[in-house]
Amino acid sequence: MCGVLALARAAAPGVRFEVRPEQIELHTTTPHSREARIACGVALLNVRLALQSHGIRPLVTLLPGQSAAGAAVAVRLGGCQEPGPDVLALLHASRAPRRAGAAPPEPAAWRGLLSRAAEVERAWLHVEDDELVLCTFARGAAAEIRAGQAMQRVLLTAGTAGVAVSPAQDLMSLSALRADLRPRLGNVLVPQVVLRLGAG
Repeated sequence: MCGVLALARAAAPGVRFEVRPEQIELHTTTPHSREARIACGVALLNVRLALQSHGIRPLVTLLPGQSAAGAAVAVRLGGCQEPGPDVLALLHASRAPRRAGAAPPEPAAWRGLLSRAAEVERAWLHVEDDELVLCTFARGAAAEIRAGQAMQRVLLTAGTAGVAVSPAQDLMSLSALRADLRPRLGNVLVPQVVLRLGAG
């Protein structure tokens, strides 16, 4: 189990892991922070991929409450399931250094690829110039955890396609962009994370 958690821990410094006989629990060190919940989602996807790579089907419960000592996420170990090629490709992308000098695919190809990656995690990718905005269909803690999973899947999928994508680092512009996009997206989509094409 230690090997399963190594990747997740490295990618989520704000997340604490509790390994119990029946499940793995993910706790946020600052439970009222949306950034911490998004980081928890990143760690959760890594845990899911790592378990799947070992032939274990993860059974995920978001915000399980007191049944998991207030954890943000509980992951139980399901039955056996052979990992698919998509799982192995994402794990390889998470461990391999980015290749320099590779020609990126055409925009039409990677946009569809990254959009599908977001949709797998019940999120929506809004493309605007050189910015990608990950949106969820609801607000709240569970939606922010889903946004973290979607962000990580999009980043890893971009790595498999040779597309450089990174989270926006300027928190002020990030907040302003989210506020600017909200009315244009209507009442259905909630902007959660801004990604930029390139190294950030």
